[in-house]
Amino acid sequence: MIRTFNAIALVVAVALAGALYVAKTEAKNSQERLEDIQSQLVEERRQINVLNVEIAHLEDPERLRALARRYLGFEPLDPSREVALGDLPLLAEPAPGVEQPRREGLLVNQSDQALALAEPHEVGGPN
Repeated sequence: MIRTFNAIALVVAVALAGALYVAKTEAKNSQERLEDIQSQLVEERRQINVLNVEIAHLEDPERLRALARRYLGFEPLDPSREVALGDLPLLAEPAPGVEQPRREGLLVNQSDQALALAEPHEVGGPN
C-alpha cells in the first residue's frame, strides 16, 4: 500500500515538474515576445514622429509659397482682384431672343456642358 502510494506520489511529482517546466518555458517565450512587440512599438512611434515632422515641413505655408513662386510662377492674389460671391452670376446670360429660364428649380449639369433647371419632386417611402 505504501509502495503504491509512493509510486503515485512520484508520478504526480514528475507530472507537476513537467507542467512547471512547460509553464516556465511558455512564460519566458511570452515575455520575450512582449519585449519584441514593445520594441517594435517604440520604433513605430519613432517613425510616426519622424513622419509627422516631415509632413509639417512639407505643409509649411512659407515653403509651399516659395515653391509655387519658383516652379509655377504663382504670386499672392491682389486684393483688388477679389470679388464678392454675390457679384458672380448664377447662370450665364441668355442669348438675345432666348426665353429667360425659371429659377425656382434646381441646377443640374447636362451633357453639353450647360446648366439646366430640374423640377424638384418629393421622395418618399411607403405610407
